[in-house]
Order: sequence, then structure tokens, then C-alpha cells
Amino acid sequence: MNSTAHTGAAGELYACSYFLSKGLEVCRNVAASGPVDLIVYNKHNGRMVAIDIKSHQFVAYRVDGGLSPTYCPKWIDGIAIVKYIHGDNRVSVPEGFWEALGMETAE
Repeated sequence: MNSTAHTGAAGELYACSYFLSKGLEVCRNVAASGPVDLIVYNKHNGRMVAIDIKSHQFVAYRVDGGLSPTYCPKWIDGIAIVKYIHGDNRVSVPEGFWEALGMETAE
């Protein structure tokens, strides 16, 4: 990736693909800025979750092997802060994410 903007765009696109593969509808924010990047919608029960994607080029670990709090997914004001680590090709969602969509799990 050449820049932070490229890493962010890659993270959003990867997350879109990931959520689509789980059977969810995905709506992207087409504006350059805004409070959320995506809204995922479960067409089977009408539940939806607003998502802000945070993309990182690398991960920092604590001494005990856990993720640094900066890289942990979480909820802020009802918005799911979802993490994408470039190169790891993995989307990390906060606890309770799948339940909020009325799904048991993504796997």
C-alpha cells in the first residue's frame, strides 16, 4: 500500500467482500467523510449495524501476547469499530456484533 488512504480503501473493500460472503447486504458511504463507512443489513430479519472500518498496516502486541488496545474492535455510540489489518486479510469485529445482526456466528 502506498498511503494511509490506500490502506483505508483496501480495508473497506475487503470488509465489504467479507460481509457479503456471510450473506449480508452491504451499503457503502460514498462521501469522503462521515460517521460510518458501511452499513450491513441482515435481509432475513431486518437488523442492521453501522460500521466504521479502522485499517492498519501492522499490528502491535502487548508483552503478554494480546493485541494492543488500539487494535481491538469495539463499540462506540452504537457504531461497530471493525478492524482490518493489511496483509493479514482478516476482519475483526467487536464482541456482540453477530448477535446484533441476529446471527449466531459468522463461521
